[in-house]
Amino acid sequence: MPVPKTELLLSLRRVVGEDISAIRQVHRSMSSTLLWLTLLFFFISITYIFNLGSGLVSIFGIMCILFISGLFYIYWGFNNKRIWAYRLAIGHWLFLILVCSFIAILDLISGIGGDIISLIMSGMLFFISIGMVKRFKTFTNPLFIAWYFSDSQHLLASAQLNDGEMMGACPHCWSILAIKPLELNTEDKCPQCGGMLVSEDTAKQFSDDEE
Repeated sequence: MPVPKTELLLSLRRVVGEDISAIRQVHRSMSSTLLWLTLLFFFISITYIFNLGSGLVSIFGIMCILFISGLFYIYWGFNNKRIWAYRLAIGHWLFLILVCSFIAILDLISGIGGDIISLIMSGMLFFISIGMVKRFKTFTNPLFIAWYFSDSQHLLASAQLNDGEMMGACPHCWSILAIKPLELNTEDKCPQCGGMLVSEDTAKQFSDDEE
């Protein structure tokens, strides 16, 4: 039996609400990643500086502290959704990817030479780098951008749409879509990822309710 159109509309609105809640969790996770990787970079930098000659420690130490302070300020801004921090956080994220990848290569070279600890560290850092590369696309996600710079609920309510349309988010890739919920059916797919906009579980649930 077909899923009632009104139920599909309610289901889609519930999905949008769940996406917004999920985005908050993603943002917290990304902020935490910026924090602990910045701390890791700080400790690695300090260790390297202390291995330099005594005459260079104070100079590079001050430069390192100033630079790290800037990174922590970017983290603070991004964590608190400051508009100025968004692009800086993107640069911060890319910088940490490069740092992790570079250190991973150095550890891999040491590991090949017989240092097991360095080999393990290399694997961990490559894993972190790959994960950060995959998560980087979150910065360009329209729904994430809308949530960060304003209120996603306000965006969904005030967007310029045609009659009968509303804005929603794909439950699979978070692509923001303009759809006609009253014409939605269980065959409709996301044009970005090809995922079903109405899950089989949702369709089955409301079909069972009608029976």
